[in-house]
Amino acid sequence: MKRPEQGSALRNRLVKLMTCPNYSVQMLVADLLFVLCKENVRRLIKYTGYGNAAGLLANRGLLHGGNGRTDNYSSESEDTDTEEFLQHRDNSINPMVGCYQEPQPSPFEGLTEEQKEFEAMQLVNMLEKLTKEGVIQPGCLGPDGKPQAVEHILQLHESSAKPVSEVKGKQEDKE
Repeated sequence: MKRPEQGSALRNRLVKLMTCPNYSVQMLVADLLFVLCKENVRRLIKYTGYGNAAGLLANRGLLHGGNGRTDNYSSESEDTDTEEFLQHRDNSINPMVGCYQEPQPSPFEGLTEEQKEFEAMQLVNMLEKLTKEGVIQPGCLGPDGKPQAVEHILQLHESSAKPVSEVKGKQEDKE
């Protein structure tokens, strides 16, 4: 099974346009695919991969999951699997890339605890360097479901401690 953006089918070409440098094209194609998926976040991620759909979900405040408006669709059918997805139904499809991938051995197999700790510290140092240089900016999901910049690392810890249902509840209270 190929990645959603690989191939010549209409779906593949549309998913490839979701990463086009032209922002207008990105958003138009993403909106079209979202509507074709009946504004169902899980279905959109299933057919495009989370990496391709992340921009649309962030713009719409749907990174927590949930759905857009679903009351305007004539068909209530939930069976939308294509032959390609039916073949891999028993195998897990990687939602990040939107396709089946062969199971890979863990890169941490055979490492001692000290080696794992060393690798973790290297990662922390690299992320800190990227943050200081302004290459990346840490963020967390706000109550509206959209990413918000954090000023201090403790905000990341606080936001990760909240269950997603609690954040969703706050979002629903606003509506």
